[in-house]
This record gives sequence, C-alpha cells and structure tokens, in this order.
Amino acid sequence: MSRRPIDPADIRVIVATDCGSTTTKAILIQLVDGAWRQTHRGEAPTTVEEPFADVTIGVVNAVTELAELSGRRLVDDEGRLIRPATKDEGCDIYISTSSAGGGLQMMVAGVVAEMTAASAKRAALGAGAIVMDVMASNDKRAPHVKIQRIRELRPDMILLSGGTDGGDTKHVVQIAELIAPARPQPRFGSAYRMPVIFAGNRDAVPAIQRTFDESVDLSIVANLRPVLERENLTPARDAIHDVFLEHVMAHAPGYGKLIEWTDAPIMPTPGAVGAILQKIAEDQGINAVGVDIGGATTDVFSVFGGTFNRTVSANLGMSYSISNVCAEAGMANILRWVHVDMDERSCATGSRTR
Repeated sequence: MSRRPIDPADIRVIVATDCGSTTTKAILIQLVDGAWRQTHRGEAPTTVEEPFADVTIGVVNAVTELAELSGRRLVDDEGRLIRPATKDEGCDIYISTSSAGGGLQMMVAGVVAEMTAASAKRAALGAGAIVMDVMASNDKRAPHVKIQRIRELRPDMILLSGGTDGGDTKHVVQIAELIAPARPQPRFGSAYRMPVIFAGNRDAVPAIQRTFDESVDLSIVANLRPVLERENLTPARDAIHDVFLEHVMAHAPGYGKLIEWTDAPIMPTPGAVGAILQKIAEDQGINAVGVDIGGATTDVFSVFGGTFNRTVSANLGMSYSISNVCAEAGMANILRWVHVDMDERSCATGSRTR
C-alpha cells in the first residue's frame, strides 16, 4: 500500500486516534512556539460492531468532536479527514492504533512450555496480542484435546516455535501436525487463510512447509530461541505486526477504509504503548512501568535494564470485563469506594437493571 510522501520538516498538525473496545479517542497535537503540545482531545463510541459495523464512523465522530473543541475544521463534507493542513483547517498527518473488536488475539505454541512456548508468548504479548492459549508438547493435554481446543479458539493468527537452530526437529513438527488437521478458522474474514508464523528451528522449515497445505498462510521468520541461552523476539514481533495489518485489520469491519486514511501502519494499541514506554526508558536512561486500563483488558508494561516485558489480564477491564473485576476484587472492596451508602444486594440489583 502506497502512502503519500511527507517531509517531517513540514509537519505542524497531527491527528491521532485510538479505536478502543468501547470508545474511540482522538487527540490533536500541534507545534506551538517551537514545542509539540497535545492541545485538544475528543471521543466517541467505537462502531466496529453491529448495527454500524464500520470503525470509521466512530473515528469521524471523535475527530468531529475534536474539531468542535479546537475550532479547527478537520473533516470535510464527505466525511474524510482534510489533508494537508492549512492555517485554519486540516492536519498534516493522521495516525491510529486499535484494540477494537477484542484487539489482536493469538494462539502460540512451542516444544517446551517453560522455554520456546514461553518465548512465543513473550513475543506475542510484546507485539500487543491477547494470548488465548499456550500449547506445548509437555503441557499434559492429550493430542485430541489439543486439536479440539485449536478448532474452538478462532484466533487471528498462530505463532509456532520450537527447537534451537541445528537441534532436533521432531517435536516442533509434531506440534505442526496437530495444528494442520485441526484447520483453525480465523475470527474475521472466513474467506481468507489462517496466518501461521513459524519462528523455530531453521532445520525444521522444510518439514513445516510440507505439513501445512494451502488453507494456511505460512510465514517463516528467524528462530525465537536460536540457542537456549538467548531469545530473539524482534523478527517474530515484526511479523505479527505485518500480519495484523495485512490480514486482521483488512478484514475487520471498516478497517480497510481506515488503513487507506492513515499515514502510517495501524498498530495494536498495546504494541504502540509498549513502544512509547521503551522509547521513554531509552531516551531518559530510566526503568519504567506503565499501566493501561482498557474496556476489555488491563495491560502492565515494564522496562528494566533495557528489557521490555508486558503482561495482560485479558478478562479485566472497565466495560466489557467489569463483572470480572467485581468478582475478583469482591463487592466489599468495590463498595468501600462508592460515595453513597449501598449494600451488596442493592449494588447487584442496580447492575442488573442497568
């Protein structure tokens, strides 16, 4: 996909959106007196689900609110962002992140749960994914149970790893032989092929290619663990981002249009937050921790000694997953923050009527 060339020296006005699971946020960033400032913020409900099923509607609504607050016309009469910027209207670039529709959801697999499977999970989390299941040769599940689980999941993509370069290939091929006959179906776009990224022993590549047929879109990247003592997560993370944009975003409701609008590839929101935290830690030479409390998930990011990590609580959030928060925290801990007197029975009744 071609994008219009932009000279960084010409950028004065930036519009950025984040399409969340419940709310689409829009911010206006402007060069003011030689310094970049976030000057205004708008928001609107996300519209990736029915009855709208077009994420760009929520984007336009959020940017329209941004325009009303800033007094700067940003959307034309046809509902498209105005570019490039002039003195009183438009923006120079438009960028977006997204976790709408549940964000990026993946299954990962490796030979040993504590080694290559754990590395695959870290690679997926670092790329901004929710990990639906971690499969390994030694996870104590029977083969038929694993196959049934693969059929039920409907992930956006699968990351497969296993074995060090030059080592044994048998076990990682056996995992591929479980995935292939299960014929996993993607969450969006039933007409396209399930993306599978192989980041394992390079000697196993020919056997992996023979195992999967044309129903799978197979990508081969460098091994996550070329040797036992070292992880190499970057190639797999980059591949996840590419597949996310090419397959997942392209088939989610309205994202094909949104991709055409943006001046940079759309990133999963957690992936973008992680990149920001890593940049802050690197530039300032500090250790950093960040928490992102979303509508469906809560993510904790950290950079210590230059090492980045992300953990995700996929069932804890402030809208879709609020009932799980109540269940785990306990009503007593919830009610102690409520500013009016209320017992547990009243609180439960109120939540049902709403």
